[in-house]
Amino acid sequence: MANGEPKEPLFITHYTITSHAPFHSWPTWYDKSEKPDFSALYEGEGRAEDIQRYLEARYFTDMELGRFLDRMADEGILKDTIVVIVGDHGTAPEVENIYTEEESMTRVPGVILAEGRLENAAGLVLEDAAEHYDILNTLADITVCPREVFSNVPGHKMSVVRGNQRLRYDGVTDVMLLHNTETDYNMAEDLLPELSPDKQAEWQAWRDNGRRISAYYTKRWDENCLLAVNCTAEVELS
Repeated sequence: MANGEPKEPLFITHYTITSHAPFHSWPTWYDKSEKPDFSALYEGEGRAEDIQRYLEARYFTDMELGRFLDRMADEGILKDTIVVIVGDHGTAPEVENIYTEEESMTRVPGVILAEGRLENAAGLVLEDAAEHYDILNTLADITVCPREVFSNVPGHKMSVVRGNQRLRYDGVTDVMLLHNTETDYNMAEDLLPELSPDKQAEWQAWRDNGRRISAYYTKRWDENCLLAVNCTAEVELS
């Protein structure tokens, strides 16, 4: 755009090492610049020096991210862009062991910026548990992606994997798609029509077996006897 060229859709990912331990990978100009006084947050604490560096790294990241987003807004790009900011684990600079335990994983920060697209959800803060697929589903909803292209319902979209070959099918229709995941990782090419009738019948048998297994465990789940020897009314009452 700076050269007068038209905007084109693109995807960019960026990993910020500055905000990662040991928290001293920022530019020289920032190291020498005046910073807020964070001493009240680390003086008298264990590993005070580490916490100080952590706070200064967070301040640097916040400052530079703000400048970046401001420039995107000034250039007219931010209103046409979805920005996703995520961490890979929680924050615990005072922990002795650099390999943080499970509890630190429960407060992983994440932000989705989509100006003019979030409607009543703008500014919403979620404290509930979330997964990576929640980000995917949210982005699909923001971009008005047709629901037919993805599914999160176990038992509806299933597959049989044998070596590098993956057969995709569902629990109801006769549609089957066969892919070589080693050469076609996007699973865009259906190899099933190229097979002989006998080979197609073999894959259909695998599909039928998969459906029977799925139906077996679905019944046990629905009748609340997943781990029982037999599904009976007595088991349900117990």
